Amino acid sequence: MKTILFVCTGNTCRSPMAEALLRGSLQQLGISQDQIQVVSAGIFAAEGEPASFQAVEVMQEKGLPLADHRSRRATPRLLESAHLILTMTASHRQSLLMMDAAVADRVFTLAEYVTGNPAAGDVPDPFGGSVKVYRQTATYLETLIHQLALQLKERMVEGR
Repeated sequence: MKTILFVCTGNTCRSPMAEALLRGSLQQLGISQDQIQVVSAGIFAAEGEPASFQAVEVMQEKGLPLADHRSRRATPRLLESAHLILTMTASHRQSLLMMDAAVADRVFTLAEYVTGNPAAGDVPDPFGGSVKVYRQTATYLETLIHQLALQLKERMVEGR
């Protein structure tokens, strides 16, 4: 089983939404959690915090559960266990590399990974924003996650 780790700042907004979206996309593509495990964490996360109510609401609108999410901090052990680490911003990526330089070949920003462009940009942080702002972030994430899921399926078919 491969593990994909999404990382943001507090693990209450972007990375949990990305986690839920990828789980949903993989399920639609017929890829089970036994094949690919999807998890999330935050660089400055407080352990055990729920996802923001806006993130929960926006994911509920999409039929994706997030109410049971509890935040966790990104640790060297968690990084070591992940086959692919996708951050929401370039600064998150840089922070993880400072934490553990050995993950350099497995850590990318989400946009960079799916587009192949290192300058693809960051996923905007909706923290403190309205549900409308969270919907905008979720829509952007959905676009990236859909591409990611298709790439993962293709790699599985090719045996990579």
